[in-house]
Order: sequence, then C-alpha cells, then structure tokens
Amino acid sequence: MWERIRERLRGKLFLSSMMGLTDGAFCAERGRGADMVQLGAYLAEPPVYGVPGYECILPADRGGCVRFLAEQVAAVRKRLDVAVCLNLATLRLEWGLEASECFREAGGDVVELNCHGGLRRYLEQGKLRAMVLPEHRAELFRWLDEFSKLSIPVIVKFRMGAIPDYTPILDRLVGMNLLGVHFNIRDERSKRPSFEFVKGVKNRYGTRLFLLVSGYVRSASDVRRLFEAGADMVGIAEPTIKDPDYIAKLAEALKGGA
Repeated sequence: MWERIRERLRGKLFLSSMMGLTDGAFCAERGRGADMVQLGAYLAEPPVYGVPGYECILPADRGGCVRFLAEQVAAVRKRLDVAVCLNLATLRLEWGLEASECFREAGGDVVELNCHGGLRRYLEQGKLRAMVLPEHRAELFRWLDEFSKLSIPVIVKFRMGAIPDYTPILDRLVGMNLLGVHFNIRDERSKRPSFEFVKGVKNRYGTRLFLLVSGYVRSASDVRRLFEAGADMVGIAEPTIKDPDYIAKLAEALKGGA
C-alpha cells in the first residue's frame, strides 16, 4: 500500500528524532539535505499534559493536539520540501492512535511508533523498548496490528541489542501493512554503526522489509557502507546539534563521491 512512499524515500537521508530537541524549528534548520525529518519524540499521555516535570507531552484535547502538530509541520514546510514524520510514544493504544490521527489531520506524512527509548516510567509499564521482551510481545503485536490500519503510514522503531534476536518480531511485522522498521544500530563498544546487523536483517528479509537505520553515523563512508549493507534510509541525529549543516554536507559528499 505504501510502495510509492518507499520509492520516494529509498536511498535517502533523514534527520532522526531526539527527545526535547527535534521540534519543527530544529528540523527546519537542520534538515537540509534530508528527504525526511522526524519530530519528537512526543508522548501521547493526556492525563499529565501541563503537569510540571512532564516534558514533550502532546496537548490533551484533539483540537489542541492538531493545532500544535500543524504548527510543527508548518515550521518545517516553510523551509524544506521533505516528508515529516512524528516519533510517538504512549502508554495506551487508544492515546497513540488518536495522536496519529491528529498528526495526519495536521498535515503530517508518517508516524513512527517508538519501541526504542528508555524512559523509566514507560519501561516499568512494559512500553518503549520493553515492548520487545517476550512477556510484552503479544501486546506489541496487537498494537502494531491496530497501527497498521491507520490511514497514515507507520514505522516502528527498535533498538539493536534490546533483545538478542529480533527474528520472531520481524517475521510477524513483514506481514503487516507497515511502511517500515527503524533500528538504532549504535554499537556502544566500537562507537560505530553495526554494519553486520544491517546485513543480517537485509539478507533475511530483502525487499519485504523497508529498513531505516541510525546511530553513530559520522561520515559519507558510513552512509555508503550502510546502503551497501542493505539499509533503505540512513538517519543522522547528534552531529546536527553542533553543526546545522551536517546532513547537507553529507548529502553533497555523497553526490560528489567524496
């Protein structure tokens, strides 16, 4: 269903989300050279909206949520012609589905369900990267089945190493109507992307899985190796904090063969 979007994005760069940083203004300033930017991570948790100490919470009412997200999308589109993705985490399925529909109504292009992060109060309730654990996996599949029915394309984000083997999860995902899967492939020992992980995933699933990767990407050489390993999109995050033109420079280097 989403093949046209995949074709538009395949082989391209994206600005990967960073909680508390990648709002519309940040993405607009630092997304040049990318074909997609990710807003967020934002949390859909209406009961704590406006409560001191709870950051990055989306507005609790539908109208307010749509207006807020529309402002973020508009900030990007004033400067860039890119796909705009919302990185979203939530404690309840119905909150996540509602926020996703708000983003679609706000003019957004893609939703990324965050099953990657380490926010403690979410992990304690079996959310974020805890959702991939065997004891929470049935709920993960139920959520993804519901998200796959949305009228906006959905990516699911995981973290390499959260479990030893993602095969039981990916075997289920390839049969769902999802746009793709995003893996953070940071290897904390080498401080490098895990090229072997990408090769392993792509060798098993091939074109059945649209694969986005990010984590410790620091050069055009890294990007080329990841594409050669089978990545469909490569994301950049932390280097853009210090250098707003980081992705643009990478894109130029890739064009020039540097």
